[in-house]
Amino acid sequence: MRFILVRHGQSEANIIKIVAGQLAHPLTDLGREQAKALGQKLLERRTKFDAVYSSDLRRASETATIVCNEIGIKDIIFDKRLREADTGIFTGRYRADLTEEEKEFLDSTLVDLDLKVPGGETNKGMTMRIKEAFFEIVENHPENSTILLIGHGGTLYHILIRILDIFPDREEWFGSCMMNILERDSQNDPWKFTMFNNKERQV
Repeated sequence: MRFILVRHGQSEANIIKIVAGQLAHPLTDLGREQAKALGQKLLERRTKFDAVYSSDLRRASETATIVCNEIGIKDIIFDKRLREADTGIFTGRYRADLTEEEKEFLDSTLVDLDLKVPGGETNKGMTMRIKEAFFEIVENHPENSTILLIGHGGTLYHILIRILDIFPDREEWFGSCMMNILERDSQNDPWKFTMFNNKERQV
């Protein structure tokens, strides 16, 4: 089974540097170009997908729609469990305006997974909803399937480190509309992370 994991294209929230959380920000013109370019790259690779899943938030769903238009796929399964974190009271805030105490609090939620953002969710809660969605997808498709999953940096991070514990040890984050490949040879084999941000990885 193979997953091609993709973070959405550049969004307006990325440009103005706010805490996007689960806001419905659209893609920028560049973000749409990134999504179209990814679709063209998948066509060039002759990648055949058995299913496409996406977060239902606008920046991800718009990316998925553009990519699928390029590769000729009409059916996309939108799943709210694949959303970015619910950042509660911090949602919509400019990152530059956060106090040092607020930044430290947000950082601490990545360590204390039970620490809840006021009005939002815990990292444990986010992990559980994404884990449920991921393994449901795995169970619903034959082992020789290739799945396209479009979400957010947080979505991909939780799949690869909180759920599978195979995220590469580096500071680089998931690029917009870049391919990250997760695969295994059979149900009894471990998952391997073989591509990160369009670059092949030795595993």
